[in-house]
Amino acid sequence: MLKPFVTLISFLAVLAASLGLASTTTASAAVTAPSWPKTVVYVYDTTAGLKKADGTPVWPVKAAAERWDNDNPVDYRYTAKPCPAGAQCVVVKQQELAGNTVGSAVTGSIGTELVSATVTLDKTFGARNSATRRRNVACHELGHALGLAHRSGETSCMTSYVTNQRNPDKTDVTTLVRMYTR
Repeated sequence: MLKPFVTLISFLAVLAASLGLASTTTASAAVTAPSWPKTVVYVYDTTAGLKKADGTPVWPVKAAAERWDNDNPVDYRYTAKPCPAGAQCVVVKQQELAGNTVGSAVTGSIGTELVSATVTLDKTFGARNSATRRRNVACHELGHALGLAHRSGETSCMTSYVTNQRNPDKTDVTTLVRMYTR
């Protein structure tokens, strides 16, 4: 019974954020988006063995996780093996997604604490798009797994559409600092 409730809460939080009903991230406002209770979060990449014909990863999850790990309060630890027992863990996988969806991040939370996250990357998009665009999607979904919402503009991978932006920007990091240094 708890899993459907957590999923419903996550859906409502995303819906509220997309409608502008979530709290703001101004300097005077507290960020109430769900965040991990501890700042060490593992990224378990089940796509690590998937390679393009030239030997490069289909999904550059490691590069995206390492970039998120820079200059912010969350220690994103990449692994191609299952997360250690009891660790906070984001599981990254690939499968066919419906319609125009190129990636998704489903998080579970209790109150303002994230308790689970699964990132799913679209198999067809991975097969047909450039390394830059695949990295944009991996960066974007890992940002959601940290609790970040969509952003406007094209300076961040957190924009709501696919761009060539492969990295988070200074505003993303500032938001993470507010979320994780409560």
